[in-house]
Amino acid sequence: MTELTLDDAVDRLRYLQAYLELHFRKLYEQRGALDGNAPVFALEHGLSSSDLDDLKAAVRLVVALGFDQKNWRVNWLPFMVYAAELGFAYVGDEFWLTFESSTPRWNIYGDRARVRMWFQRFANEYGGAIPAGAFAKNFSIIAWPITHAVLPRYLQRNLAHLLFEFRMGLTTDLLRQPEELGRHLAARAWDYTERFRLFCEQTSLLGHVAAALLSGDDEGSPYLLQSTLLRLVEGLEQESQAKYWLQGARHAASQVRARGFQPAGRPGGGIVTSGRLPNPTDPRLVLRAGEQGWRLYAELPDLSSLSRRLPHIYEDLRTKRARIEGANQTVIARGRLTTIGQEVRLTRWPNPDVPFVQLEDGDDWSNRMIRDQVMISRGPIWLFKRRSRDTAVDIKSKLVHPGGTYFVAHDGSWSAPGLPWAQSLPLDVLGAQAVRLDVPEHLSESDTAALVTAGLSVGTDVSVRPVGFNASAWDGEGAVEWLAGETGLVGIRAGQTPASFTLDLAGKLRTMAWPEGERDLFLKLDDLPVGGHLLQVTLRGAEQQELTGGSLAITIRDPQARSDSAEAGEGIRLLASPARPTLSELWEPGAVSILGPDGLKVELLATLRDEGNRELAKVQHSVLLPLNGSDWTGVASKVRRDDRFARQFDRAESVELSVFRAGVGYAALSADRGFQPLRWQLFRDREGNRAHLIDRTDSGSTTVELYRVEAPLVAVACRADADVIAPSTGGLLRAKAGDGVDAVATVLLPTQPTDLLGTKRTVPEIRTGTKTPGEVLKLVQGYQVWAAADLPGDVFAQFQRDEVLEAITRAAVCLVGGGRWTAVERQLLRAADPLDFIEDLKAAIGESEEQKRLARTIAMSLHSWLDPISLLTGFAEVMQGALRANNLADHDSAPRFLLTLAGRPGLVANWPAVERGELLHAVVGTPLLLRAARFAVLGTRFLSKAETAGKGF
Repeated sequence: MTELTLDDAVDRLRYLQAYLELHFRKLYEQRGALDGNAPVFALEHGLSSSDLDDLKAAVRLVVALGFDQKNWRVNWLPFMVYAAELGFAYVGDEFWLTFESSTPRWNIYGDRARVRMWFQRFANEYGGAIPAGAFAKNFSIIAWPITHAVLPRYLQRNLAHLLFEFRMGLTTDLLRQPEELGRHLAARAWDYTERFRLFCEQTSLLGHVAAALLSGDDEGSPYLLQSTLLRLVEGLEQESQAKYWLQGARHAASQVRARGFQPAGRPGGGIVTSGRLPNPTDPRLVLRAGEQGWRLYAELPDLSSLSRRLPHIYEDLRTKRARIEGANQTVIARGRLTTIGQEVRLTRWPNPDVPFVQLEDGDDWSNRMIRDQVMISRGPIWLFKRRSRDTAVDIKSKLVHPGGTYFVAHDGSWSAPGLPWAQSLPLDVLGAQAVRLDVPEHLSESDTAALVTAGLSVGTDVSVRPVGFNASAWDGEGAVEWLAGETGLVGIRAGQTPASFTLDLAGKLRTMAWPEGERDLFLKLDDLPVGGHLLQVTLRGAEQQELTGGSLAITIRDPQARSDSAEAGEGIRLLASPARPTLSELWEPGAVSILGPDGLKVELLATLRDEGNRELAKVQHSVLLPLNGSDWTGVASKVRRDDRFARQFDRAESVELSVFRAGVGYAALSADRGFQPLRWQLFRDREGNRAHLIDRTDSGSTTVELYRVEAPLVAVACRADADVIAPSTGGLLRAKAGDGVDAVATVLLPTQPTDLLGTKRTVPEIRTGTKTPGEVLKLVQGYQVWAAADLPGDVFAQFQRDEVLEAITRAAVCLVGGGRWTAVERQLLRAADPLDFIEDLKAAIGESEEQKRLARTIAMSLHSWLDPISLLTGFAEVMQGALRANNLADHDSAPRFLLTLAGRPGLVANWPAVERGELLHAVVGTPLLLRAARFAVLGTRFLSKAETAGKGF
């Protein structure tokens, strides 16, 4: 083979520049003729494999020989294509490290900023795709070549899976509108890895790529060059599972293109509503028979579908707990609103002026958005139809039919119809009453009038109802649900034969002749988009006069992807809090719960995988059900102590937990590290532990700080370009990108095995300044840094962190609490049994009679405060006097703030700044408040541990 010279390379670049100019100009003109913003991608270069090899060889040679500035500017398109090709091969590691290793002497002659300039020029001159979303914000340079790679290899499998799971949600409108398709797909990506979710934030890019992939085998796509499309498909088909997913999605898309809304030839009352239609995210209400009367339950929807319209509130849904109006003492765990099968009992009549679902610590805007999407009827009545001996379901239409049994629940302001078949019904709901209606087969005019006067509707002589295959949900009266992609078959039955009928669906009117001699007519409804729809039917006579009418409220639900956790009704359910934990969050206390038959032994399998989804390690243990969040700590520790697991943990990118028992069920969930701009990787060898920083940012000024366990708030500067040797006692490393890049990575450092054999315990030393709100806030922020750090494979590192967190908490309380309280805290450090010091803690609350009385009240209440809800509500009650005395009565969150500061102060950092400042000022000015909260926290903690160990108070 003839060796390539610099002159040859420059000539090839000149030729390729001319070709690419013509090629991309033609593509730009073609895309401009399409509706919407259809971009051009650098990967759509159309070069043959030999031409592409020539391009790569020429680029590498001229870079290695010190390519002059003139050629950088003139023959820039081949360089841009070269960068996009490296983006296509990108697997999520360090982009620049790969770029430099593939391009000799790039680190000498290359210019990262020039790479961005090429793509920006391409966007201006040829309509090139522009990166968007969090990825583009954090990676302002590499986002360009990766975006122009269309679909990098590390994302291809995820997109194939997403298209397959959404295949039943495809409609002809979505296939014709790529940007809308992208928004729908992005809404479904919440359950995928963070790396893929970042890609999906570019909804326009996602939609255009998806629309191209869903084109038929023999079809071209106007959104992607055919050779590039075939290249993506070939890459996807190299793996059998991805090939199956893609083929299934493409087959579904092909079927969708051939269907529409049409009346069937032959084979109903309904409702005529105005205002808000039933929403796919509205709860379902159910009555169930109980010992004290009928009980009211709300079946909560899976709110992950909101991420399509309101993607910015998904993180709040994932990470915050929620309260349900009317469900006293009930808190929905973090993330459970994004899973199927959540149900709460309503113990009192909900206040219609209060949002039905409210996120704890959620901002007003997020809660308002959720309020508008998740509603129950304002009343004054709720109508239920009896389905079985002990169950009745909500009828939103308020429609009754002759011969049925109905229950009406109301708040006492409703007047029941004075009918002999209307009787009082026992209802176990505070502030509510109920009436049972055994509607006779034949209603008189006076009966009908009485029901209508009471606010109910009565079925007419025309019925509109679902027929054929069972609908996803049907209330038996006037509301039906189908999943997107399902064919809806509707039957219309007329009491008298009309001459014609008019259909009104989504404002589109169609008038057709009624089949002669028939009382029944069937309609086929296809391709309805997700949301609420009202089908209204008007029957007309020979003179086109209106005879009667009926209607059907139709809800089309997004066919949510099967959650990693098992669906409701399966034998085993695996739940996480938050709903989609990271690899680090998964091992936190309370992060995982496993539900199933009591006492059942199941197998728990934990599998670590690398970036290529290859298995690194697998560990299996038996556990007894149910496994509550409080039990998870021990199980998680057992898994992570396994030597095979610990050795591979720091190399792994994801872990899959699966729980199974033959004949009972199976459930699984996965967690990944997420796409971190900065990431620490830990290595263990005989010489010690060392940490290597993977820097994916474009910043050249990343800083690194080391915090030792002995002095956890003292930062020691380290080099960012060299591995850090970990202290034998462990610690924490924190890296922060410079140049305005918002990227931070913290990791706990493992302890040397030899250090664990020593008898001396490492005690963290926390030095504090003067007693001011600012000094307390510094401790809060230090706590947060340690609490948020990623966990390594070393289990003991978590123990060291717990020691540090407790030391910081103790320092904050002692700073405020004073000398006497500090003395008791120090005694507790050396105590064999902390319960021996309950009296000392009580005595340290204060000297005045009022303070002693408060301390006695708290001490006597500890036994009844052993769960978080009881602790919060009980503490708030006993502190009312102290809060009023300190002008905090108007701060509803003050009791929770005090308990948080006394137990997990890092969470205070997320408090609204103004309120946090006011409360910290009050705490510093009146130490009694924090001493009382600390007594409640420590007392309940000690009692809980004693009960677990079988001890008494």
